[in-house]
Amino acid sequence: MNKFLGNSLTFKTFSFLKVNDTEVFVPEIEKKDFSLESDTKRELNEFNNMVYGVSKEIVEYNEKFENLYRFYESKEEDKKDYKTLELKLDDEETQLFDNHDLVAEKNSHLRLILDYTSKGDEAKFRSSIIRIFAHENSEVDLFVIQRDADTTTTLESIAIYAKDNAKVRVHQYELGAGKLYANFQADLVGKHSSLEVDSIYFGYKEHELNMIYNIFHYGKESFSDVIVNGALKDNAYKNFKSNLDFKEGSSASKGSEEEYTVLLDDSVTALSVPLLLCHEDDVEGNHAASAGKIDQDLLFYIMSRGFSEKEAEALIIESKFSSAIDKLSDSKKEEEIWEMVHETVKF
Repeated sequence: MNKFLGNSLTFKTFSFLKVNDTEVFVPEIEKKDFSLESDTKRELNEFNNMVYGVSKEIVEYNEKFENLYRFYESKEEDKKDYKTLELKLDDEETQLFDNHDLVAEKNSHLRLILDYTSKGDEAKFRSSIIRIFAHENSEVDLFVIQRDADTTTTLESIAIYAKDNAKVRVHQYELGAGKLYANFQADLVGKHSSLEVDSIYFGYKEHELNMIYNIFHYGKESFSDVIVNGALKDNAYKNFKSNLDFKEGSSASKGSEEEYTVLLDDSVTALSVPLLLCHEDDVEGNHAASAGKIDQDLLFYIMSRGFSEKEAEALIIESKFSSAIDKLSDSKKEEEIWEMVHETVKF
């Protein structure tokens, strides 16, 4: 077992809080091909000077042990809606190092759904790196569904490079994995570049969730809106860090980061570290984080309409998650996610 420090805060806080870094454990690697055929590797030089990923060591691991690479592209003035890519681990294929590059050329639109699942009793490991390069006036919609088994350690890194007037929208559905390490970084380098994140997570049993979102504004009049809704039950642990950073030159930019957690049990642990950094005067930044139990009056009101306590809790969680899930626009996947959410709440 190898240990690295990852998901590090760019601006450190008090060390006794133990949130500056996260210990990431990577198993011994069993190098082998994955069942899906890989594409030809492409070079994206824009990411060479960008620090992204759960850790530097993990990015190097993915380069060294990569067993699946996919390249997605929308040509100039074109719209490309890729078929959902389903990536599955089982007791035969227990390790996946997958890299994905999405490139939206000028005035184009690219849409992609990545659906990760795993099953079986054997320990499994997945490390995914997803890079998005959005050219001028392009649009990208990325959906990442994660429903890994309790036996799986999942590392998920997303990196975004957005140029003038580019619009990137990302939705993550983190609904599984015994241990999850998620790293999100967006460099809004272009004027009027924008990022929208509407994501959810659900931790239960003994799950450990470690997530960090770094949003860097470089371009003038750039925009970001990050909303993450979560729920925790049983003995789940969550460490959520977010950093909204307005760099010099990003005048007239606006950014917002929000994270809300519903606590379904007293035994859960919920840590949140929202940061707001600014190197410009003429900017607007907002951040918020909250965690709390379900309002008992609301719960009683719903139960008075004939629902059980678990059914009422499921309805309240559904109201928190519906915005993100409805954006999938894939009825089959939406139904699968709702079924998992409802079963998890009632379990």
